[in-house]
Order: sequence, then structure tokens, then C-alpha cells
Amino acid sequence: MMVYETSLVRHGLMILGPTGSGKTTAIHCLLSALTKTGLTHFEYRMNPKAITASQMFGRLDVATNDWTDGIFSTLWRRTLKLSPDEYCWIVLDGPVDAVWIENLNSVLDDNKTLTLANGDRIVMAANAKLCFEPDNVDNASPATISRMGMTFFSSTVLSWRVIFGGWGKTKSAHISDSFQEIFDNSYNELLKMLQSRLSPKMNLLEPHYIHQTCDILDGLLSMFPEEPDIKILSRLYTFAIMWSIAAVLESDNRRLLEEFILQDLAGKIKIPKLKEGESIYDYTISEDGEWKHWETLIESYTYPSDYIPVYGDILVPNLDNVRTMFLITLIANQEKNILLIGEQGTAKTVMIKSYMQEFDPEVRMSKMLNFSSATTPNMFQSTVEGYMEKRFGTTYGPPGNRKMTIFIDDINMPIINDWGDQVIIKYYLNYDLW
Repeated sequence: MMVYETSLVRHGLMILGPTGSGKTTAIHCLLSALTKTGLTHFEYRMNPKAITASQMFGRLDVATNDWTDGIFSTLWRRTLKLSPDEYCWIVLDGPVDAVWIENLNSVLDDNKTLTLANGDRIVMAANAKLCFEPDNVDNASPATISRMGMTFFSSTVLSWRVIFGGWGKTKSAHISDSFQEIFDNSYNELLKMLQSRLSPKMNLLEPHYIHQTCDILDGLLSMFPEEPDIKILSRLYTFAIMWSIAAVLESDNRRLLEEFILQDLAGKIKIPKLKEGESIYDYTISEDGEWKHWETLIESYTYPSDYIPVYGDILVPNLDNVRTMFLITLIANQEKNILLIGEQGTAKTVMIKSYMQEFDPEVRMSKMLNFSSATTPNMFQSTVEGYMEKRFGTTYGPPGNRKMTIFIDDINMPIINDWGDQVIIKYYLNYDLW
């Protein structure tokens, strides 16, 4: 409602808030609701930080004096051709910096005019709006901020209950109601424990944790051909919180969380019967819904007799890598993205390579990329497009109508620019473009 009320009085909007606070979903929900009133509302979305200023606004060839429109100027011209009953929002989804946003001051003020380097002055269409969707405005000037209608989405505005409720609507009444009761008993206490006493390796919001929990539950539920009973669902919940809430914790923090579960949440969470020296993290769920020790799933390593393997590609099965491979498979089978974090030398690369070697080459191909400090969004896009072929229209895909998994090594390596941004693969992740 706040976004809608702001849009009534401003042609330039800024939806501000941290990642995962529901900004994009709120815009999509508003546009869908307005479309149901009889007037078509849609968006053009772009990331201004993934391209250069000339690619965004246009380029004038000094030798021939030819003008080439940029992405933003092309979208801007396109809004002028809309019919009166069509309304368009141009959403600039990305970090704000003083290079590109200052060029839009004339658009945001009462002139509503886009001025280009070739001298063109394009007035804003009456049925168009300009919307910014950053997570902070540290690099924006007061002149820009004062021209826009601001709506702030707090990190607490989207609680886990909202996302869990939406996930539950995709399940049967038995599974949804059972999990609702289980989550109500302990999930809030687990999040409070995490936020007050533990130190995650990454700063995540409530929506990130509940998304991870639901993704793991989706993978576990697919193991059972029939609906599990409440006892099995309780075990699935325990396993899911172990590898969602504890996923980004160091070993000492995981032990603290385990002690909290065993002592403060005793009776609320189903845990395996532990022997001396064992941890809840040593157990998984079997196909019949019972607890099973990871040690029973470790296969002995057989050294190949027909060739000499490369030392760096040898992966000797142990509890840690068998567990990680299971979690990778659990999420990847749902066609969802995976991020492995950890210190150097913890076999992240070897495990992912080992996982991709299991692909059927007739169905799915795999490619590996290495990021460096010199990697740019254009380089990454060109590399990915080099693996693709045109299927029809503007649709591209891997050759042979196959699927493709891309492994990016050293994703943290691209240099952080002067504005504190590191935008390389955001759009590929957000909009399932690969």
C-alpha cells in the first residue's frame, strides 16, 4: 500500500531495503493487482551496474557522428509508444552510484525529460514511472534523494511466517498443518538463539533461513512416495534446521546450537539417540524415515587401476564430503542454485567437480569458470553466451536441447569498485536466466 500511495504522487520512486526484504515481490504484487483493475501494468527491469554508462544511455561515435541508443534510452523511447491503457514501470534494480543516477536528475524533477549526449530531449510518457530498487543510498546525492518518493522495507518486515505460509499452501493439508505445529513450537526460539548468541559466517535475514529450510524439506519430501506421518515429518524438520540455521556456522557455534536444542528445546524437537561423542550433525534421514549415521554411507575408496588420477581430483570419501555431496544433490535436483563457502583447501572445488562428473552428458552438460580480480559483468556474460545456441526467437540455451550447470570458482574474487559494489551474476541468479 505504501508503494501504491507513493506512486500516486511521484513519478520517481525508490524502494529501499536489504536483500530479501520483499522489494521485488511487492512491486510484482502491486502491478498484478493494478492490472486486475482493467489497466495493464508491467515492468521493464534492468541492472544499471552490470553495464557501462555508454551501454546504458547511448554512445556517440566521434568519427562518424552516429548515435547508438543504450538500454535505458531504448526502454525510455519504448514507453512513448504504449497505448493509453498500458502503464509501464522502468525498474532499475541495482546499487546506486553517483555516475549513472546523477544523469537522471532531469528525469526525476518536474521537467520529466531525459537528456542524451546527442542532444535529444525525450519527455517522460504520462503512463510511465521510474523506480529504483537499491539496498542503500550511501552514494546518492541529496539532490537525487529529494526528487524521489521513498519507501523503506525494513529487514524485519518479512518474517519467516509469511514465507512459510506461502510454502505450506503448495503442500497437502496434512503436511502443511503438521509442519505448522512443529515450526510454531521451536523455530522462533532457534532464530532468537542464532541472532543473540551465535556468529554466522554470512549476514542473512530471516527469509534466507526459512527459504533454505523449505528447500531442504522439499528435497527430503521427494524421497517419500507417500505422505510421511508426523513422526517422520518431525525428523525431517530437525534435519532441515541442522543444515539451514547451522549451515553458515563454524564448528564451535554448531556445538552451541546443538546444546541449545538438547537442553532448552528437549521434547520439542525430535533428535536421534546419541552415543558417547556423537553429534546430531552425524545423522541423516534414511529412505524409510529413520535416523541413519553418516558413517554407514561412506564407501571405501578404490584407486583406479587403468590410469593415474590427478592428485587434486582425488576425493577420498569421509563423513564431511559425503554429507556435503548429499546436501548438494538434495538442492540441485530441484534446479536451484548452490553456494559453498569455506576456507581454502576444504575440498569445495573437488566436491563440485565430482558431483558434475555424475551428469549424463546426453541430458546435462557442465562448464567451469574461474573468476579473478579482472572479471567484469561483460566478460562473464560473453563467456556464458559462448556456451549457448539460438533455439527460437530471443531464446537461447545449451546445444542439443540439453540443460547446463555452470560452476563458478572463486566467486568472491572480482574487484570491489569505488562505490563498494561487486555486481557480476546478480541477474542470472534472480531471474533464473541459466
